[in-house]
Amino acid sequence: MLVRALMLRKNRKYLNQRGFTLIEVMVSIIILMVGLLGMFQAVNLALDKNLENQLREKGIAVAEQQLNNLKGRPFSNITGDTSGFVSVASGAVFKNISVQRIINDLATTDSKTKQVSIRVWWNYRGKPYEHQTASAIGSTELSTGN
Repeated sequence: MLVRALMLRKNRKYLNQRGFTLIEVMVSIIILMVGLLGMFQAVNLALDKNLENQLREKGIAVAEQQLNNLKGRPFSNITGDTSGFVSVASGAVFKNISVQRIINDLATTDSKTKQVSIRVWWNYRGKPYEHQTASAIGSTELSTGN
C-alpha cells in the first residue's frame, strides 16, 4: 500500500508538468517565421538602397571626371556638344551611365569664356536618375588691344 501511495504521488507530480502541445509549437514557429521574414526584408531593402547610393556616387564621379577632363584641355580645344556613355561597376552590378556634354560661349563679342554643362543619367530598377554639373571655363590668353 505504501508503494502504491508513492507511485500515485509521483504520477500526480508528472501530470502537472505537461509539455508543449503541437499547436503551441506551430504558433511559435509561425511567429518566428514572420519575424525572420521581416528582418530579411529589411536587409534586402538596406542592400538595395546601398547599391542605389553607390550608383549615384558613380554618376557624380563620372560627371566630375568629364568636367575635369575638359578643364585640362587648351581653351581652343573645348568645342562641340557630345553624347555617349560610360560603363561603371558598383559591386556586382555593371551599369551604363549616359553622358551629355553641352558647351556654350558666354560672351557674344569676345569669346573668352565658355559654359560647360555635363549631364549624366542612368536607370536602376526601372527608375530614372540624373545628375547635372556646370562650370564656366575662361581663357587665360591676354588680349592684345589695338
